[in-house]
Amino acid sequence: MTDVFQDQAKFMAACDQTVGEFNINQLNMYLNLIKEEGDELSDAVKAMDKVATLDALIDILVVTVGTLHSMGVYPEDAWNEVMRSNMAKVDPETGKVTKREDGKVLKPEGWTPPALAQFIKE
Repeated sequence: MTDVFQDQAKFMAACDQTVGEFNINQLNMYLNLIKEEGDELSDAVKAMDKVATLDALIDILVVTVGTLHSMGVYPEDAWNEVMRSNMAKVDPETGKVTKREDGKVLKPEGWTPPALAQFIKE
């Protein structure tokens, strides 16, 4: 198990869930799970419980990938496009990004946002 997108697709198949097609009921279930896991993450961080924090973060990844599959999108391709766009923020000379004082990464001149519409199945 090394491909989070395929691993989640296999788990969803075992749960009799759809993958690769838009499923509004399933999508709503996963959106609720994201909120639930976000609440668990907040509680774990407040309690300074590293194990529960790790558990909540991994669960957020799992339910987020489940949501993507429930949307009927191509999650691997979308991931690669977002990472292409993010890596375009890295200065090729320094190997670093430029940040604001508060730590937000700035977009360099010529940067383009990820083109994600192409990964949504009609």
